[in-house]
Amino acid sequence: MPRKREEEAPPGAPLWALTYGDFMSLLLCFFVLLFALSTIDVARFKEIVSSIQGALGVLEGGPRVFSPSEIPVPKPPSQLSPSGVVQLKLVGLMKEIERKLIQEAQLSPEKVSVRIDERGLVVTFLDNVFFDIGRANLRPEMIPVLDALAEVLKKIPNAVRIEGHTCDLPINTPQFPSNWELSAARAIAVLRYLIEKQGIPPERLIAVGYGEYRPLVPNTSEENRRKNRRVEVVILREE
Repeated sequence: MPRKREEEAPPGAPLWALTYGDFMSLLLCFFVLLFALSTIDVARFKEIVSSIQGALGVLEGGPRVFSPSEIPVPKPPSQLSPSGVVQLKLVGLMKEIERKLIQEAQLSPEKVSVRIDERGLVVTFLDNVFFDIGRANLRPEMIPVLDALAEVLKKIPNAVRIEGHTCDLPINTPQFPSNWELSAARAIAVLRYLIEKQGIPPERLIAVGYGEYRPLVPNTSEENRRKNRRVEVVILREE
């Protein structure tokens, strides 16, 4: 009887063991693949280890992963990449323009803003700084503001784009059939003054009129429309 039972027993391992073995093999292959594709940022790893050592108060004479001379330190401005140098120049230029316009030309901070974006350094003037409503003639009392800005522009080689913008309120006059003409005329008025009165080379200047089609905020209120009626002087990045 025992011999007969041994002959009737199924050969090999149980069926569930085959499935389990396949599953473990797949897991092993998956983690081997992850390890093969992974990379270690050595500099970042050293920064982390250094930070942990400092937080835990590891003594100077104790064991350490690397020497202090290997700790990465910030580069001085003279060793920065070109993009970093350009960014520092724009920040310095922004501070100088703010000082010129607000302190020396005594322009209200509510009427001008200076920012850096992908185009370069953008100086934004509300339209009533230079122009009356529906007009493209420079207001005489605001000429000192342009003079102060021109002093800075003369010190740099960058190209300058002057952009005229309006709100969505329509205009239809013999001189300005639409907001296209009004915004372009205002940009050209600023450009002509910088060329004719301040002697900035014409090849450095560009005048563009965008009409109402590039608003800063939705034209849903008079306050928002006032923000969209503007002239922007963009000091373009050299690169």
